Amino acid sequence: MIVLFGLYGFLVAVAAGNLLFMRRTKISAQVCFEAMIPARNEAESLPIIIPPLIESGVRVTVFDDDSSDETGDIALRLGAEVIRPTQPLPAGWTGKNNACHQLARSATAEWIVFMDADTHPLADFAERLSGHLRTTDAEVVTGFPRMHPGEGFEPAYLGWVPWILLATNPFGLVTATGKGHNRFTNGQFVAWRRSTLEELQPFEQVKGEILEDVKIGRLLAKQNRKVDVLLISDILEVQMYKTLREAFQGMCKNSADIAGHPAASLFLVLLLLFIAWGWVLGGVGCYALLVLSKALTDRITKFAPWTALLIPLTITGAAVTIIVSLIQKRKGTRTWKGRTYS
Repeated sequence: MIVLFGLYGFLVAVAAGNLLFMRRTKISAQVCFEAMIPARNEAESLPIIIPPLIESGVRVTVFDDDSSDETGDIALRLGAEVIRPTQPLPAGWTGKNNACHQLARSATAEWIVFMDADTHPLADFAERLSGHLRTTDAEVVTGFPRMHPGEGFEPAYLGWVPWILLATNPFGLVTATGKGHNRFTNGQFVAWRRSTLEELQPFEQVKGEILEDVKIGRLLAKQNRKVDVLLISDILEVQMYKTLREAFQGMCKNSADIAGHPAASLFLVLLLLFIAWGWVLGGVGCYALLVLSKALTDRITKFAPWTALLIPLTITGAAVTIIVSLIQKRKGTRTWKGRTYS
């Protein structure tokens, strides 16, 4: 009983620490960065992400990753520069890593901000982010945007993604104490000092990785590079997926790589199932703590609050996703945006 309360109390403490102590962008400044957007069949998303950046004076470059829709043409019409591949995807590279690597080679500003095409910068995003970039001593800046839910039960499933990050990783503690390393970047939004980007060539170092943001976070930790993890839910939004089916397929493409090894992934599955249902042994108090941990992480990302009560099912969905992803990885059938990865 004490062990269970300690486990669920730990999740609550980490989530609360992140809510209280993660840095927020507080001041505005003249824009000091350029935005890089890897895009494959993102014709619907680009009219949402590009105009607010252009209107703020941000130079925007889009890598049109062999799209079959009008991604490149739309990006040009909206005022972005467009890079198109001159050859097929090189062997050993994932599409996104190659796109980001090519984008990095065209960078000119002091700060380079890589953004997924499904993100939505709000009106003062560029100025508020610039205020932080101009004052930080970090070499890399990342963060958690607001998560817009999809349709139906999609939020009840996808809620495990921010929960597993924000209830187990003490980003707030690292911020408050200046000790340790976050070992994390969020691939939806990562800002790099150009000097660090050119020195490390991070996308080439992880060129074949599907879960590239986690691998890059570990690379930065190994080299003791300082990373700021911000709470940016008031200046940046994202809708990762629209339907439950799309969310499950999307998460299966990389969940096998979360723990880094199949044996570690299976252990993680068992741990998640224990967390999801261990409260049955501990009683309603343990369930309340588990729900509270989810409610706190939802507060950080401004996610659908009703999903907190379903957290046991949400975590179970995470365990199932990892198992399916492991099977797909073993068979070499992990597919996303028309490409299959082994």
